[in-house]
Amino acid sequence: MAWKIWGTNRIGGADKEIEASESGAMFVAPGASKYEDICRSGMLFSAITTTATVSCTALPTTTAGIALYNSAADGGVSMIVDAIFANQITCQNILSQYGLIYVLGQTRVAALAGGLVIRRMNGLGPTTNSVCLANAGGAVLDAVTGVAIGWTPIGPTANTSVVSLPGAVLYAEVDGRLIIPPGHQFGVNVMGGDATGTWNCGVIWHEKQITLG
Repeated sequence: MAWKIWGTNRIGGADKEIEASESGAMFVAPGASKYEDICRSGMLFSAITTTATVSCTALPTTTAGIALYNSAADGGVSMIVDAIFANQITCQNILSQYGLIYVLGQTRVAALAGGLVIRRMNGLGPTTNSVCLANAGGAVLDAVTGVAIGWTPIGPTANTSVVSLPGAVLYAEVDGRLIIPPGHQFGVNVMGGDATGTWNCGVIWHEKQITLG
């Protein structure tokens, strides 16, 4: 190594040599899992519908299996999406394949009427300390948000193998690649070749003050 870097423990005051590359880049081993700190702080949330909705066989407009709205004022916290998912509740009439689609609103729109419980992912129960308003399926998205051209596929598809049984599970890691700004909506649907099977849809996200540009 060409560099010797030292760090000082702020509590005990002891010095420790820190490994570095020849260019001076530090080698750091994380002491926690990726979402542990944001989860511990109570700012990692989830919402899931309690009433199952049918899958779509064509791109929807304002219909969503679950819809989220960021109720923060302009300049407030953003909702950073970490994952979306869906659980199949009732069976389909034909063998088919299913996948998740989402739409992210591009303009400020009217607020949703929040009807779903927002849960903290640290196990300390439901919370009102969230900017999210979440609603169950139906024509709940604003027309500006839910234009068909905005719906985008994400994650793997699931194939059904028995007509008479439900149980397919869809899950897509987003890891912050979708951000819901203040005043914007976000919708999730299941899309497939059959519109008889029903699904409970959900979203996992965290909230953070960031600069969007």
